[in-house]
Formats: sequence, structure tokens, C-alpha cells
Amino acid sequence: MKTQTLKRGLLTVVLSAAIIGGIALVDYLVQLGNSEGTVPPGTEAQIGGVFSLLNQFNEPVDNESYADRYKLIFFGFTNCPDVCPTTLSRMTQALSQLGPLNDQLYPLFITVDPERDTPARLKEYAKAFDPRIIYLTGSPDEIAKVLKAWKASRAKIATEKGEATEEDYSMSHSSVLYLMSPDDRLLDSYNWEIRPDKMVDSIREWLEQ
Repeated sequence: MKTQTLKRGLLTVVLSAAIIGGIALVDYLVQLGNSEGTVPPGTEAQIGGVFSLLNQFNEPVDNESYADRYKLIFFGFTNCPDVCPTTLSRMTQALSQLGPLNDQLYPLFITVDPERDTPARLKEYAKAFDPRIIYLTGSPDEIAKVLKAWKASRAKIATEKGEATEEDYSMSHSSVLYLMSPDDRLLDSYNWEIRPDKMVDSIREWLEQ
């Protein structure tokens, strides 16, 4: 009797973990599916704003630090298993293809996970991608303000191991790249799955105007 009770208990735990993981996965896939890489018509003027953050060298920066160039902005986190490294790889390819036009562009990666993505962590993570990409983090409150300003979403979700905890979790987040003008107007936006050459063609049109 005790053995059967124990087996039923273990089965309940396993099924519960599977359900939680399944819900998290579905939520993540739905979020990616809804991220079409465009901003709803009529809301362009509502995207962007002022911020005060730290770069990967632990230096304080704000929106004025990048006011002299166009900006290509992506929101992600270093523990991301697929979307973020794929997007950064595409950004790396795009920067290579832009050539001298890179002098007019700041590529920015802003974390959605400031609790884990410290400047030191971002500095180490940056080694895998184009050195021109700038990585930004800040306090949870400041990151929340930036996400709100860019209409970007995020949510802690469970990992494959089960329910999300303070130490063990993943993040569901927006996966759109924003092209901003030097005076912080949204010019264009791209899906994270866009081919680098198509993104380059769009960016080049703006930079050559």
C-alpha cells in the first residue's frame, strides 16, 4: 500500500512538472509567433525614451550617450538558449555587411534579466559576437522603465527542470529589433528571424539618406 501511494505521489509530481513545462513552452512559442517584427501602425511615436543604464564595462550611460548615431536595439538575456544568440549572430553578420556605414550606427543589446546580467556577465558574453555591439543593464526598476518605453515584454518562465525559482528560470520576451534615428524616432523594426542581407538593405537605405 505504501509503495502504491509513493508511486502515485511521484507520478503526480512528474505530471505536474510536465504540465508546467508545457505551459511555459506554449507561452514562449506563442510569444515568438506574435512577434512579427513590426510596430502596430500609429504607435511609432510612442516607442523609445530616456534611460540611464550601465554598459558591459560598468560605465554609466544614457540615451544622450548614443544621440549622435542611428541605433539598432534588441532586448534579450544572456541565458537565452536560442533567440538571443541567433539574433546577435544575425546582427554580427549585418554589421559585417554594412562596412563603413557602421560608423553611423550603435548596435545595442539591452538585457531583460538585470538580476543575472551584470556588467561582468555581459562583458564575458560579448566575446562571442561582434565587438561593436554594446551591452546594457541596470537596476530592475530602470530596466522596467526601458521595456515600457519600447513596448517590450518579458516574463519569467519555468526551465526544463520545472517551476521557475529565483535562481533557476528562463525568460519569455519580445524578439523585435528596433532601428532608431539619432533623435530617437522609430524608423523600422525587424523580426529576429530576418536574413541579415534584408536587414542590411533596410538599414542602408536610412543611413545613406
